[in-house]
Amino acid sequence: MAAFPLLSTQAVTQYPAPLSTGQGVQVLRFLDATDQRYLIQGRTYRQWEIRLALLNETEIQQIEAFFVSQQGDYGTFDFPDPFSGSIVLNCRIGAPTLSTDYIGVDIGSSSFWVIETNG
Repeated sequence: MAAFPLLSTQAVTQYPAPLSTGQGVQVLRFLDATDQRYLIQGRTYRQWEIRLALLNETEIQQIEAFFVSQQGDYGTFDFPDPFSGSIVLNCRIGAPTLSTDYIGVDIGSSSFWVIETNG
């Protein structure tokens, strides 16, 4: 399985690094405007916002190459949790497109979400 690329400083992300948790919920809306909700996942999953600024061209190219190799949000990979340092299996990128900004010579930035999945 693919592994998430590290920065040249061996870090995963830069701070601030928001972490959110949640569960998959299905909502059924009825004709009388009421709704019914139920869980579709048995456990809570984590989402990390990866904010990367002031990256050099090599680091930006690694992020872009990794995104292409994962086919956007299609592929799964192992992600090192920036808070605990443990490896989280079966993660995916949270969007089908990646936006990278080239600010100047050898300076770029990017921001995206990594989402833990069930596999």
